[in-house]
Amino acid sequence: MAAFQETRDNTEQKVLVHLLSEIERNPVFTQRGLAREFNIALGLMNQYLKRSIAKGWVRATQISPRRIKYFVTPSGLQEKSLMVRDYLSRSLSFFRDARQQCEEAMALCIQQEWHTVALVGHGDLADIMQLVSIGSPLRLSIIKPEDDLLKFDAVMITDTNNPYKTFKMIEKKISSNHLITIPLLHIMRSTGD
Repeated sequence: MAAFQETRDNTEQKVLVHLLSEIERNPVFTQRGLAREFNIALGLMNQYLKRSIAKGWVRATQISPRRIKYFVTPSGLQEKSLMVRDYLSRSLSFFRDARQQCEEAMALCIQQEWHTVALVGHGDLADIMQLVSIGSPLRLSIIKPEDDLLKFDAVMITDTNNPYKTFKMIEKKISSNHLITIPLLHIMRSTGD
């Protein structure tokens, strides 16, 4: 539950930083347009705006019956800079942890004399694994879970959006001894693995 709350807080913080940045850039906007841009519900966008106003980060001024102009306050600018700092810190921490765990996975592959490794899942973790493996004897391929996994010496889960679902899709297709999961993804494997 703590991981869910942390992810929720991180997402909320990311939306608030984006919201404050957008208000700075364009003080006259529609909530509907901004909700669409952020890919969130209109009601949720309204809640973020109301919360920002209640916390004193944003001021709103009615300029016509259907138009409101928003301003980021000095405390809003300060809060935004703190949120950006926290975001960058989390990002760097993620990168350090991911790099270390990818290096350990690469060392395992080399130790086991696995040369072809499938990375199942696009995104940051796959990119980090590719960076870590530069200069190594490993040949990495980013694939989908439904692709032919048997032509690879090992398969590594790099899906950060839904790693457990990806794991469940492929665990029956290959030997568990050749399926690499890193602690960062929090995949619970059965005790036999």
